[in-house]
Amino acid sequence: MDAEQAGMSRRDAGGLTQEGGPAPPPGAPAAALVPDTVLMSRYAGGDTAAFEQIYRRHEKPVYRFLLRSVGIAALADELHQDVWMSVIRNAAGYEPRALFTTWLYRIARTRLIDHWRARDPQEAASLDAPAGAGLAPVDDIADEAAARPEALAIHRAHARALALAVQALPAAQREVFLLHAVSGLALAQVGEVTGAGFETAKSRFRYACARLRELMKDWRDD
Repeated sequence: MDAEQAGMSRRDAGGLTQEGGPAPPPGAPAAALVPDTVLMSRYAGGDTAAFEQIYRRHEKPVYRFLLRSVGIAALADELHQDVWMSVIRNAAGYEPRALFTTWLYRIARTRLIDHWRARDPQEAASLDAPAGAGLAPVDDIADEAAARPEALAIHRAHARALALAVQALPAAQREVFLLHAVSGLALAQVGEVTGAGFETAKSRFRYACARLRELMKDWRDD
């Protein structure tokens, strides 16, 4: 089964998908609340609709993590496709020893490290090394449809500034920040995904937030 059969939709110019998203909100139909582990078991048994459901549930946060990590939409799209193709290839051997999201983001992180090893070995080494209040995730900028032109310009400039500030973080701090603040993983999960452990992940996130507050000080209200 190829990517299109798996339900992977094309992305628009902004890098976000035309459909899909995270887990449904409370009140969604019961069928939409089937646990990830059950959906993966069903998919391994040949139920392609189960994969489409799990893909729609997780593809946006995974894509945001990749996009904010590499900063290039076309490259993030390629990596994103690779991640989900790995999920497809490894579905038969999936065993729910940990949360599905932990397994999924380990795949995404491995693909990122492979990319950095080929392009920037120093960046990959920093991610493999042993082991914020007041900051909104990059994609939580105010709704553009309701903004006046001047306010919209400010929001866009703020988003660009924040994205650049995140890119300026040390690799290990940036990774933890993106996994926790943008993709929504708990810090304990981030520690598992990165192999750094909970305390190191918590420390890296704290340092990342402190650095971002410093980099974004000109955007604070007096």
